Amino acid sequence: MSRHRLMSVPRFALRRDEAAASLGVSTTTFQGWCDSGRMPKGRKIDGVVLWDTGEVLEAWERLRDGSYSKNPFDGFVA
Repeated sequence: MSRHRLMSVPRFALRRDEAAASLGVSTTTFQGWCDSGRMPKGRKIDGVVLWDTGEVLEAWERLRDGSYSKNPFDGFVA
């Protein structure tokens, strides 16, 4: 009898459906957030689009804390 050990491997990148699921939203909502700049754009590597988990988390924290702004110059003083 052979025993297989299940390992938990840290994920550094997610596909669109996985990134959406990690936030509890549909892929359509997630893509809308990406299109509006609320979430980062995915990176296409050899035909596969992946989202960096750290960038998704940072974007979520900005949304959660209410610090998201469509104006990239908000917070800058001239």
